[in-house]
Amino acid sequence: MKYEKKIPLRKDCGLHLFKELLNGKWKLMLIYYISTGLKRPGELQRKICTADRRVLANQLNELVLHGFVSKVIFDTKVPKVEYELTDLGKSLLPIILNLEAWGENNRAVLEKALPV
Repeated sequence: MKYEKKIPLRKDCGLHLFKELLNGKWKLMLIYYISTGLKRPGELQRKICTADRRVLANQLNELVLHGFVSKVIFDTKVPKVEYELTDLGKSLLPIILNLEAWGENNRAVLEKALPV
């Protein structure tokens, strides 16, 4: 039985589409770290060590499914997988870097807002 959302996806708004496709605790960080040269699942897991391996794998698969990341499988004795940003994924980098800069510029206020 396929899960059916109770609230239909609004396709008339770019922000809703963005939220729907990039909703996930680690997706933006995965895109950023792949852009810095971390391409193997193990490398990404070590960089985002607080994330569950299955959650990262699921979010990477969703990023591939939605066209932000491509998955390259090397046919070797021990299977090897690497991820690369697509042009769509690369187009997100300025947004991600602006969000990171905003977070740094407002760190003091944001840290006070965090739950204890």
